[in-house]
Amino acid sequence: EDNSFDTVVDSFGICSFDNPESVLREMSRVCKPNGKILLLEHGRSQTFEGLTNYLDRHAETHAKHWGCVWNKHIVQIVREAGLIIETFHTWHFGTTYYLICRPNKS
Repeated sequence: EDNSFDTVVDSFGICSFDNPESVLREMSRVCKPNGKILLLEHGRSQTFEGLTNYLDRHAETHAKHWGCVWNKHIVQIVREAGLIIETFHTWHFGTTYYLICRPNKS
């Protein structure tokens, strides 16, 4: 049902969704207008080019073995899904992301 939840949480799921934008749009749909969408994810580093190059080189093999595409552009995906990013932090050389978002219900 639309606008059902105060908070929606996803942890380390974006990497395994075939269409993460549609999953995030669904989270937005069920989140109340003043609710939060909390994301703890991993993806490509925006700050360490060498690490990003490694992730890119090995992404296909890693995905085949583990079902995880570890070099996705997390912030780009979140923005394309229409979420509003309120808080953004990274760790682990920029590959672990913590985002507090809210749905764009305007």
